[in-house]
Amino acid sequence: MPSTIYQLEKLQLLNLARQYGVDRVCELSNGTKVYTNFKHGGFARPAEFSVGLTGKLGSDIGKWKSMKGMYIFENSFSGEFTDDIGSLRYLTKLHVNDNFIEGGIPSAITNLKNLRDLRLDDNFLYSSLPESMGSMEDLEILFVNGNSMYGKIPDELYGLKKLKSLFLHDTIEANSPWLITDQEGFSGTINPNVGNLEDLEYLLLNNNPITGFIPPDLGNCTKLKVLRLHRTNLIGTMPREICML
Repeated sequence: MPSTIYQLEKLQLLNLARQYGVDRVCELSNGTKVYTNFKHGGFARPAEFSVGLTGKLGSDIGKWKSMKGMYIFENSFSGEFTDDIGSLRYLTKLHVNDNFIEGGIPSAITNLKNLRDLRLDDNFLYSSLPESMGSMEDLEILFVNGNSMYGKIPDELYGLKKLKSLFLHDTIEANSPWLITDQEGFSGTINPNVGNLEDLEYLLLNNNPITGFIPPDLGNCTKLKVLRLHRTNLIGTMPREICML
């Protein structure tokens, strides 16, 4: 991605998604077949798989103050989030999943009060969730799975009444060569206030060292479609309130 793209300060929508791993065959008008999962459509020899777009995220991202939707998932972007991400006050959707982004989730990201859909999954983040996330009242979707997350799930998160999808699973990378610490994974217990999330449809907490009991308050989430709690340190039985959903 050219650095000059950051000069487009009035840019409102950026969609560079899925530049690798898309196994599709297209046919030109002359009958020539183009293979999208190879560099140069498979014409160059020897054929090499495409790794998608590359480039580093950095402070220049703060220049896009008019940005409303940013989709760069399934590429090979690297770098780290800086506090400048908090300048994108009109942003409603941020999809940067399936890249090589490192570092932590800055608390400045919670300045994005209009953000509804945040997908940071399957990167190389090593981070806890900012407690100030509770101020993101419009947030409906949060994906941080597939990263080296740690710490407790902030109690403030259970105050996000519009939350529909909460993907916090697969944060334990103990068998992976990029393990940073043996303390990875969300810890603590499931706060009974989870029952306040009445619009919640997906709650994935599997593959985390969370402890304690499953709160019966989860039964208040009457719209719940998928609940995954396997490979945790939870004890006890499944509350009747949840079985009745």
